[in-house]
Amino acid sequence: MEAVKSRREEAVDATRAALVDSALRLFTERGFAATSLDDVVRDARVTKGALYHHFKGGKLALFEAVFAEIDLRLAERIAAAVPPDAGPWELVEAGLDAYLEACSDETVRRIMFQEGPVALGYARWRELDGCSSRELLAGAVQGLLDAGLIQQPMELLTRLLFTTLGEAGHSVAEAEDEEAARAEARRLLLGLLGGLRVR
Repeated sequence: MEAVKSRREEAVDATRAALVDSALRLFTERGFAATSLDDVVRDARVTKGALYHHFKGGKLALFEAVFAEIDLRLAERIAAAVPPDAGPWELVEAGLDAYLEACSDETVRRIMFQEGPVALGYARWRELDGCSSRELLAGAVQGLLDAGLIQQPMELLTRLLFTTLGEAGHSVAEAEDEEAARAEARRLLLGLLGGLRVR
């Protein structure tokens, strides 16, 4: 039985959500460097004390929360695009299509590909990247293995595919012709996976 949240707990959650939503919008519009904490608290209509209560690491901790939120939304978007009765290969194709489509989204482009590596630093960015979405990829790879469609080391294959997907997403996010970039990335990625299929 779920515990009922007190009004105070609900207010605390609402304050944190307001800060993340405001920061997400401002970081997307202006970038990390050009957004101040004063901008965020003014937009969220809370005090700076409330911000530091939730994000003791200040601006960087707030950006990490925004980055994690975008990754979670990306994972949810991909999961929602997969038909419930999809077979292993169909699941891969539907998930890939949803991912590449999402990479054209301005918020995903700005936060995950442009601002993330700069604001977080390369090591921390790699650590946080895929904190929610990587599990979906691992599940898709496991499905292919369980169905006997591929026979490869699970962990290494997932890591390689995750890195390759990130590069493909980056190419889509930066492309002038996003539709053509998505089609090219899709063809190449499915070709790579197809080459691993058991004959």
